[in-house]
Amino acid sequence: MHIYELGVLRKYAEPLLQDVSKDDPEYGEAHRLLNFLSFFSVIRDDYLIVNNSILREFIGGSIFVQ
Repeated sequence: MHIYELGVLRKYAEPLLQDVSKDDPEYGEAHRLLNFLSFFSVIRDDYLIVNNSILREFIGGSIFVQ
Protein backbone atom coordinates (compact mmCIF):
# COMPACT_ATOMS: atom_id res chain seq x y z
CA MET A 1 0.00 0.00 0.00
CA HIS A 2 1.17 3.50 -0.82
CA ILE A 3 0.26 6.55 1.25
CA TYR A 4 -1.34 8.31 -1.74
CA GLU A 5 -3.86 5.51 -2.35
CA LEU A 6 -6.32 6.70 0.30
CA GLY A 7 -6.29 10.17 -1.25
CA VAL A 8 -7.17 8.66 -4.62
CA LEU A 9 -9.83 6.35 -3.18
CA ARG A 10 -11.39 9.20 -1.21
CA LYS A 11 -12.58 10.80 -4.46
CA TYR A 12 -14.53 7.65 -5.30
CA ALA A 13 -15.63 6.52 -1.84
CA GLU A 14 -16.96 9.76 -0.34
CA PRO A 15 -19.98 10.18 -2.65
CA LEU A 16 -20.99 6.56 -2.10
CA LEU A 17 -20.62 6.78 1.67
CA GLN A 18 -22.54 10.07 1.79
CA ASP A 19 -25.49 8.38 0.06
CA VAL A 20 -26.00 5.98 2.99
CA SER A 21 -29.13 7.16 4.80
CA LYS A 22 -29.35 7.58 8.58
CA ASP A 23 -31.91 4.78 8.90
CA ASP A 24 -29.68 2.32 7.04
CA PRO A 25 -27.98 -0.29 9.29
CA GLU A 26 -24.62 0.55 7.68
CA TYR A 27 -24.88 4.27 8.47
CA GLY A 28 -22.58 4.06 11.50
CA GLU A 29 -19.83 2.37 9.50
CA ALA A 30 -20.26 4.79 6.59
CA HIS A 31 -19.97 7.72 9.00
CA ARG A 32 -16.85 6.20 10.57
CA LEU A 33 -15.22 5.73 7.16
CA LEU A 34 -16.08 9.29 6.12
CA ASN A 35 -14.45 10.55 9.29
CA PHE A 36 -11.35 8.43 8.61
CA LEU A 37 -11.09 9.63 5.00
CA SER A 38 -11.28 13.26 6.14
CA PHE A 39 -7.67 12.95 7.35
CA PHE A 40 -6.45 12.53 3.76
CA SER A 41 -6.28 15.10 0.99
CA VAL A 42 -8.29 14.27 -2.11
CA ILE A 43 -6.10 13.42 -5.10
CA ARG A 44 -8.19 14.33 -8.12
CA ASP A 45 -5.60 13.68 -10.83
CA ASP A 46 -5.37 9.92 -10.81
CA TYR A 47 -3.85 9.85 -14.29
CA LEU A 48 -0.47 9.66 -12.54
CA ILE A 49 -1.30 6.17 -11.23
CA VAL A 50 0.41 3.67 -13.53
CA ASN A 51 -1.90 1.30 -15.41
CA ASN A 52 -0.36 -1.82 -13.85
CA SER A 53 -1.01 -0.65 -10.28
CA ILE A 54 -3.36 -2.80 -8.20
CA LEU A 55 -5.17 0.43 -7.32
CA ARG A 56 -6.29 0.60 -10.97
CA GLU A 57 -8.37 -2.52 -10.32
CA PHE A 58 -10.60 -0.31 -8.14
CA ILE A 59 -10.58 2.99 -10.03
CA GLY A 60 -10.47 1.70 -13.62
CA GLY A 61 -7.85 1.81 -16.33
CA SER A 62 -5.99 -1.37 -15.38
CA ILE A 63 -4.03 -3.39 -17.91
CA PHE A 64 -4.97 -6.57 -16.07
CA VAL A 65 -7.80 -8.39 -17.84
CA GLN A 66 -9.56 -11.69 -17.34
